[in-house]
Amino acid sequence: MKNELTEALDAMKKLSPLLLAGAGYLFTYYNSKVGKEREAQIDRVNEQVKDLYGPLLSCVTASKSAFDAMIRQHSPDGTKAGFVRAIRENPESGEAIAYRQWMKEVLQPLNDKAANAIVDHIDLIEASSVDPLLLKLVAYVKTVRVMMSRWEAGNINEWAALTYPDEVLPFVVAEFKRMKERQAHLLGFQPHSKL
Repeated sequence: MKNELTEALDAMKKLSPLLLAGAGYLFTYYNSKVGKEREAQIDRVNEQVKDLYGPLLSCVTASKSAFDAMIRQHSPDGTKAGFVRAIRENPESGEAIAYRQWMKEVLQPLNDKAANAIVDHIDLIEASSVDPLLLKLVAYVKTVRVMMSRWEAGNINEWAALTYPDEVLPFVVAEFKRMKERQAHLLGFQPHSKL
C-alpha cells in the first residue's frame, strides 16, 4: 500500500508541471480572447463616435443653431411661422432673399455633411435597422437639393417636398450620449460632463 501511495505521489509530481502548464495556457488563452474582444468593442465604439455620431451631432446642432439665428435675425415677428409666411407671400422679399442665402451658404452645407455621415457610415449604426428619423433627414436633404437647383434656374417660388425632421436633434443627442457612456464604460471610467 505504501508503495502504491509513493507511486501515485511520484506520478502526480510528474504530471503537476503539465497540469500547471495546461492551466496557464488556458488562462492566457481566455485572457487574450477577452482582451481582443474588448479591444474590438472599444475600436468599434470609437469609430461610431468619430465617424458617425460625432459628425452627425455637430452638424445637426450647428444647423439648429444657425436656423434659430436666421429666424431671430430675419423673421418679421421672430417666429418660424412668421418667417415662412413672409417668404411664401413674397418670394422676392428681404426675408426670402435671406432664406435662400442662409440655405445655400450655411444650412444646406451642414445638412449635406449630416446626410453624408449617415449614408457613408450606415454600417456603424447599432440597431438592426436604420431609424426612420435618419432616413427622413437624408430624404429631406435630397429634396432641398432639388429646390435649390430650381432656385438657380430662376424659380424662387420652390419649396422642398419634405420638411426638416426636427426630432432628429434629440435623437442624435441621445445616441451620442449613449455611445460616449458605452465608450467610457469600456475604457473603465465615467464621463465627467453631461451631454
